[in-house]
This record gives sequence, structure tokens and C-alpha cells, in this order.
Amino acid sequence: MKQNRYSTCMPSLPWDVAVLGIPASVQGSSARRQQWKAAVSTAALAAWPSGDPPLARPVQFKVTYFHQGAPLDVDNMIKPIQDALIGIVYDDDKWIVDTHGSKRDLTGLYRLVGMTPALAHGFTSKGPFVHVRIDEPPNMQELP
Repeated sequence: MKQNRYSTCMPSLPWDVAVLGIPASVQGSSARRQQWKAAVSTAALAAWPSGDPPLARPVQFKVTYFHQGAPLDVDNMIKPIQDALIGIVYDDDKWIVDTHGSKRDLTGLYRLVGMTPALAHGFTSKGPFVHVRIDEPPNMQELP
């Protein structure tokens, strides 16, 4: 665990997880969103360090949907994933100060730098998946 100005004892970042399947859209049915959020929560609980509390400090949220075929809109998939991580990865999504969403075709050719176990799990599943990465935010005094 790292020490920082927000707490004396917090889990180390970056942290990531792969969630297998097709994400639900914020505009989709309530039942589908609840099913997807349960899948995200289950994957996050399995990947989050046992006994570590949820974060209570600013974080950067990155999500990439690796799809096959017609993907949904990036902005519509983000909120259900963010909500599913409350109480597991962060105590409230108010701590997310930067959000990055992207989608990539699984049939594309990519150069992977820094393959994590979570990404390896997603790619070896041979189906669509979502990769979520929580990291330290960039310097908030520097504007992009």
C-alpha cells in the first residue's frame, strides 16, 4: 500500500480488471443494467486486494471495450461500470476526477505495452470484454 496526502493507508494504484461479455448501456433495460453491474462487481471483488478498503481519494477511471461487431456508444457504457465499482474500488464515484472511455475491435492488430494479468485474461477469453483501469489522476493543476 502507498501513503499519500489523502490517507495514511490505501491500496496501490494502478489497478485493473477485465470483465467478460458485452457491457450494458445506460439507456438499456433496467434488468440488463443490473445483470451487467453484478458481473462487474463480481469481477472487481475477485480482483481487489483482499481486506483493502475502497479508495477515498481522487482517481482516474479508464475503460476500454474490446468488441466483435457493432459496439455500443462509449459514453453509454461508462456509468453502469462506474456505479458497479462503488463500495469495492472507491467508496463513492465522486472521487473519479478523470474518465477515459474507448472501444477497440478484437480483430485489430495492436502493440501491447505492459500486459497485465487482467488484460491477458480478457484477450485469452476470445470474446468481447471490458478492461477497467483505476489509476492516480494526472496533475490537476495542469490543464490538457
